[in-house]
Parts: sequence; structure tokens; C-alpha cells
Amino acid sequence: MHFAKLDDSPMFRKQIQSFEEGAESLRDRSLRFYKGCRKYTEGLGEGYDGDIAFASALETFGGGHNDPISVAFGGPVMTKFTIALREIGTYKEVLRSQVENLLNDRLLQFVNIDLHDVKEARKRFDKASLTYDQAREKFLSLRKGTKGDIATMLEEDLHKARSSFEQARFSLVTAVSNVEAKKRFEFLEAVSGTMDAHLRYFKQGYELLHQMEPYINQVLTYAQQSRERSNYEQAALNERMQEYKRQIDRESRCSSNGSNRSPNGDGIQAIGRSSHKMIESVMQNAAKGKVQTIRQGYLSKRSSNLRGDWKRRFFVLDSRGMLYYYRKQSSKPSGSGSQLAGQRNSSELGSGLLSRWLSSHYHGGAHDEKSVAHHTVNLLTSTIKVDADQSDLRFCFRIISPTKNYTLQAESALDQMDWIEKITGVIASLLSSQSPERCMPASPMGSSHHRSNSDSSSFESSDFDHTTVDEYTMERLTSAHHERPSRISQHQRPGVKNEKPIDMLRKVCGNDKCADCGSPEPDWASLNLGVLVCIECSGVHRNLGVHISKVRSLTLDVRVWEPSVINLFQSLGNTFANSVWEEMLQAKGVFQVDLAPTGLCRPEKSQIFFISKPNYADSILIKEKFIHAKYAEKTFVRKQKEHHLVEQQLWEAVRANDKKAVYRLIVTYGLDLNAICEQVHCSSLTLAKVMLLQEHTNLDYGTSLLRESSAKSCLSTGITNTSEDHVVTDITSCSLLQLACETADIGMLDLLLQYGANVNALDSRGQLPLHHCILSGKAAFAKLLLTRGADPRGVNGEGKTPIELAIESKFEDSEVLALLRDSKG
Repeated sequence: MHFAKLDDSPMFRKQIQSFEEGAESLRDRSLRFYKGCRKYTEGLGEGYDGDIAFASALETFGGGHNDPISVAFGGPVMTKFTIALREIGTYKEVLRSQVENLLNDRLLQFVNIDLHDVKEARKRFDKASLTYDQAREKFLSLRKGTKGDIATMLEEDLHKARSSFEQARFSLVTAVSNVEAKKRFEFLEAVSGTMDAHLRYFKQGYELLHQMEPYINQVLTYAQQSRERSNYEQAALNERMQEYKRQIDRESRCSSNGSNRSPNGDGIQAIGRSSHKMIESVMQNAAKGKVQTIRQGYLSKRSSNLRGDWKRRFFVLDSRGMLYYYRKQSSKPSGSGSQLAGQRNSSELGSGLLSRWLSSHYHGGAHDEKSVAHHTVNLLTSTIKVDADQSDLRFCFRIISPTKNYTLQAESALDQMDWIEKITGVIASLLSSQSPERCMPASPMGSSHHRSNSDSSSFESSDFDHTTVDEYTMERLTSAHHERPSRISQHQRPGVKNEKPIDMLRKVCGNDKCADCGSPEPDWASLNLGVLVCIECSGVHRNLGVHISKVRSLTLDVRVWEPSVINLFQSLGNTFANSVWEEMLQAKGVFQVDLAPTGLCRPEKSQIFFISKPNYADSILIKEKFIHAKYAEKTFVRKQKEHHLVEQQLWEAVRANDKKAVYRLIVTYGLDLNAICEQVHCSSLTLAKVMLLQEHTNLDYGTSLLRESSAKSCLSTGITNTSEDHVVTDITSCSLLQLACETADIGMLDLLLQYGANVNALDSRGQLPLHHCILSGKAAFAKLLLTRGADPRGVNGEGKTPIELAIESKFEDSEVLALLRDSKG
């Protein structure tokens, strides 16, 4: 109880005054608190604006699935983060609104209404008290003889003044009591309500991020694996650069020693036979589709015009026997450039030093990334000479062909000797092993501008993984055309468009669990093995190398899951794949592995291990040993001893579109898909026998016979004539990939490509698999081949390119035509 007695007394008035002073002090304190609250709510509003701005900036930075730059750094993965940040920003705006209502508004109401009422009540009380004092003074100052009516009027005024005074006094008491009562609970309710709003804000944020925790951990794991791969690649690149620098230093020292011995740069040694054998071996590998670079580097080329100026060009000599160089598309020199060329030409017969300086000054920076057009030199009909006609410069040599001579200059004597040795070896190999299938598709002038996709790999070292190059080529083509092939395929397949790859593939038998440890809901896959694995096992697969397992994410690597890959995975499944890879283990349950002693310290007895299939709760070391034994060593694959009918079985399985049988045969026997055609269906008729046959037969009739047998042999087991004089057992043949293009579906095509089928393998008529698909009107097959490295400019036996065949056969698929036209331009 604030007031013990309500009578008007000095004690009562003192108590009222004390309450009023407390209310005034509380008012000042409340105003200061209100200013702080206003700053806090303004900060929350600015925080909300900052959150939304950050989310918008992240969304703009992340781009979308159609942005190749965004996909390269994981932009589509950030979409979920953007949504979460916007949601958290919304929670912050709700918190700001609640703090505004619960705290700021109540403080302002307390100051402007409750405390203000105390002041107003005090003013009314003072006015009523003054009026009451005046009325009382008048009434008490009456004399005894005052008239009765005057006394009655003053008494009534006194009574009214007192009533007003008491009413004002109790109003002041009410206002003061209200403030004293509210200050006990008002601030506690406001602050505790604000803290409760903060609790809900952080709780909502926690629940949202807790739901995203598995996704965040998955992205972090993927980023960590990418970091490790990048560090490894960077270390390998640094090592290669260091080795290159050491090689340059060695060559510089050798060059300086050679210059001291032979000032004119003519110290060319005889070419050894070992180099010729090496070049011939590399060129034989090129016949199997494995193109490698024999030599590449910069050479100065003397122009054939009247000025005879020198230009620095980048030359490449590959294992197909092609020597080509790069030049700018727009090579019109400026006036100053022409003047420099003239100066060089005029001074070339004079001072060698001045000529050398002008040469380096003129064609410095003549090669850049836009130098894409290239000219091809036909080495088959060329010879090489170690001199330079009408030039006193060192390190020069000439390539002489029937139509054009090339005067070239190396950068050192060692460089000159190496170029001459490599070119001479290639010419010798071409002359000794030339056959109709290996003729160079270059014109006699050597100015062909066509270049297959396999040429791009010729710039890579032979140590590179060719499957990685193929995947890079596929991604580059896909991003260059805005993913048109995959999107058109999805429009043609409504199921693919409406359902995610992870949902479709988990429906396949066994794909609901990891193929290696049984962990539920795997979200990673091995493209060439056709199995789904968990994220932990995917790291082990990645360490095996891409030649054993190509690991991709079902949710992050969205562009990988083309219709062909999905078709292949739906045809296999973890259950079937494990029946191949774990056949021996499934029969025994526990498998005994006998490890032979290796190394310098050999124990007396070999080590024996017992391996069983791990559980998803087992350690990563146990899983790593099992996966390595399963895929790298093929420990649990049933070994077959009889091989004589395997190639025929594989051929028939491809013809029947039996992907499971093809998969089992490839895994069990480790077959070379590019050699099956030669081993089963290739002719035993050599080039000499064909020439002998043509001597006894009309040439046109012989050609017709060869072409007819070629057309039949691609889809048949062979043609056998009972006459010994005309034994032509499938003189012409096609590869397994070409057979799949004719008889199988797109999943079989993808399976063969995953296991190394040559996408640019020629049949006996000079047809590529792409030519077969164009002529048969199989657009989806053609798109897949183009994205996997098929040569869009390759010519068939009649000299026609795929775009020419498409126009002649009225091929109507716009996406394939666009890909072919873009590659042509």
C-alpha cells in the first residue's frame, strides 16, 4: 500500500512529492533507455538490409545452371545457401518488429502517457489547492454580523472548491500510484518479451541451419576433396615446370657447347636407328587412336613472298605424321611492320647480328591464344635438308615438297638437330608403313584447316590420362552450346525432365545402398563401374585413379547425368555389378588373400589376410583395403581360363544390346574393345594380296567387290567363299562402337565409350561412327559421340564430312547441325 492515510496532511503531501520526484527521475532514465533501444532496432533493420544484400550478391555471383563460369566454381550449389540467408534475414526482420512493439512502443507509451499524467495531475492539483485556499480565506474572514445570504454563497463556494481540490488530489494520487505500480512489471515484461523474441529468432535460425547441416558437410567434403586434387595438380604442375626449366638449362648448355664447336650451326649428327624405332612405335599407336605429340615448339618460318620476312610460328609434329603450324587469322601487317620486314629483307644478306635483332623484334609476340587457324605440311611427299638457301643465319633447315618449300630456323643447334631427327624419322616411318587407311587427309598444297578433336590431345603429354581429356572435351562442348543436347534430350524424355537422377537411379535394384559398404542412400557414383557409393567410399574410389573409377556426385555434378549415362546405370545396378566384382566373395562370405613378400626385407612366410565385405560403420582403412582389392586387384572376380570364344561372345552381346553381358565380359577378361574387330572379323588378306588380286581382276570390279563386302561385314560374322582362290573372310570390317551405333541403344554406346572404345575408329570404307549415326538419322547417338570427342570434321572414304552427309541425307536435328556448323566455323 503506497499511502497509509489519505487525509490531506503535510506527511501526505511530502509523500506525494517524493513519488513525483521518483517519477521524474524515472522519466529521464526511461528516455535514455529508449534512445538505446531505437539504435538497436535501427541496427536490426540495417542488419536485415545487409542480409538481403548479401543474399542477392551471392545469388548474382552464383549465377545458375546455364552459366558455365558459375558451374565451374560451384555456383549452383550456392542456391540453397542463398535461400537460407534470405530466410534468416526474414527472421531478423521479425525480431526487429517484435523489439519495436514489445520494448520501444511500451517505453514511449510509459513516458508520454503515464509519466505525463503525473505532471498534468500535479498542475490540476496546484490550481485546485490555490482555489480552495482562497475560498477558505474568504469564508473564514466573514464577520458575525454578515448577512446570511452572503455567508451561504461563500459557504457554497468553499464546498465546491474543496470538492475540486479533493478530486484533483485523488487524481494525482491515482497517477502516482499508477506509475509506482507499473514500474514493478512494465519493464520486466518488455525486456523479458524482447529476450523471448531473441530466443525464437536464434531457435528458428538454428533449426534451419541444422536441417542444412548434412548438405553443408557434403559441400565442405566436396570442397576439401577439390582442394586436395588442386594441391596435387599444382604440385605436379610445379614439378613439371621445374623439370622443364632444368631441361631448358641443359639444352642451353648443350647449345652453347655446340655453338663453340660449330660457329655456323652446322654441327648436325647422324640420326640413330633407336630414334627411328621410337617414332615408328609411337606412330603405330596412333593407328589405334592414341595420338601423341612427337615434337612441338616455336620455329621461325621464312615467308614465300618477295619480302621474304621471317615470322615466328608454333609447329606441332604428332604421331599421325602431321606437321602443322599456327598463324593468326588476320595477319595483315601495319605500315611499321612492313617497314621492319623490308629492313630485315634488305639487311639479311649483310650483318647477321642486325638481321637477328630485326627478326626477334618483328615477330615478338606474333603468337597468341587467338592463333587458331593452322596449315598442314604433307611430310609423306617431302624431304628435309640441313641448310637454308639465300640466308646466312644459323640453325636453319628446309622442308622441300613438290608444291612448296619451307625455310625454317630453330632457336639453337640442339633444337635444330632434334627437329631434323624427328621429322626425318616420321618421313621414314610414313614411307615404310604407308597404307590406304593411314593416308593423311591433307591437300597437296598442305593448307587444310580441318582438325579433329583428337588433334587437341596432341598438345598434351603422353603421360596425361586420355579419359580425363575426353571428359574435359565433353564439358567444353556442352558449355559452349549452352547444354542444348542435354536439354533437348530431357524434353524428349519427360521422365528425365521431371525426376532427378538420384531419384531415378536409387530405384534400380541394389542402388538404395552403397555398393561397397552398404551405407543407405548413396549420393555418389562411379561412371565407368556403374555403381552408386556413399561419400566416404567415393573418396577411396577417387584415390584409385580415373583409369579405375571415375567418381561423380549425383547432386553436385548435374551436367554429367545425360540420358546415355542414366540409361546405362538403369541397365546395371549395384546388385548386378556386385555379382561380377564380388562373385567369389559372395560364394564364400570370407575371402583369403595371400600377399607375397615384397621389398628388401622379405619375411620367411607370406602374409595371409581374410577379407570380408565391410559394414558402413567400419573404419575407412577397412573400406579402403576392401575397395582396392575389389576394383584395383579384381580379387573377387571369377577368373576364366578359356578365352578363344570371348571376342565372339562380346560381339554377339553388343549386337543383342545385352549391356550386362558386355559389362561382365569386359570386367572378367579385361578386353581391348578396339582390337575385337581385328581379332574376330578382320580380313587375313594383306595389302600385298589385294594388289595381287587386282592384277588378275578388273580394277573397278575389285573396288566394287571390296565395298560390297565392307557393307555386309559390319553387321555379319563374315563372308566365306569355298574357293581357295577367292578366300575373302570379311575383308572389310567395323568396330564394336560402329556395331553398337547400328544395333544397340545409347546406353550400350556409353558403356563402350567408358571402357575406351575409340570414338574416331574408321571402318574399311573410311566411315566414322559419327558418319553411321548421321546416315541412319540417330540424332541422340550423334550428340553423344560429339560430346565424347568425335571428329566433327572427319571425312569418310569419299571425302565427305559429317555436315555434308547430314545435308545430303536431309538430317533434320537442329542441335546436331548446330554442333557440326559451329565446329566447321
